[in-house]
Amino acid sequence: MAIGQDLINCLRSNGNHRLSRYDAFVWLMERINKGISIHNEHGEQVGALPFSSSYKRLAEEWNWERHSVCKFIEELVSISVISSQRKGNTFVFSLSEKSHKHLLL
Repeated sequence: MAIGQDLINCLRSNGNHRLSRYDAFVWLMERINKGISIHNEHGEQVGALPFSSSYKRLAEEWNWERHSVCKFIEELVSISVISSQRKGNTFVFSLSEKSHKHLLL
């Protein structure tokens, strides 16, 4: 089963409150898929870097406690949905090589 954008938008919580695990997962997948845009001096996108963030920033974005973010990310990594690599105070997130087993039914 693949979930389309219309269904994702329908199921997503609205408002500026604590995100559900589903919402946080979709939020993270969207950022991993998009990456961080690199623009030239004319403002044109010329590439993208892998998505990176700190647990503190994710906690603020999702309105969670930092330890909840850490546990959630560790769970996603342990079941091979995503991978994360520590770079100083941030983590670089990407899809795991085995993520297709968990994302498509």
